Amino acid sequence: MGRTVPSYRMILESEIKKWEGFLKALRVEDRAAFEELMNECRRYASAAGAATRPIVAEAMFMSILLSHQKSLREMKVALERLKSAIKCKQ
Repeated sequence: MGRTVPSYRMILESEIKKWEGFLKALRVEDRAAFEELMNECRRYASAAGAATRPIVAEAMFMSILLSHQKSLREMKVALERLKSAIKCKQ
């Protein structure tokens, strides 16, 4: 019989497990941030799997970058709204 190719999600979880030593070495307050980053990787697993990148870390980093870009965009919009609200009050 042929070999079964593991799904991207399975490979991702395996890669995340490899970072367990790093996670344990982090300060308690940094562990939550690390887990958030890994959750972003999980959130974009479908897109990353469709990209068929041979190096899992590349897809992980792109997922994290995309998440950060979205957050930055949201913050910029919120900041502009605050600036507009302040100008209207003056």
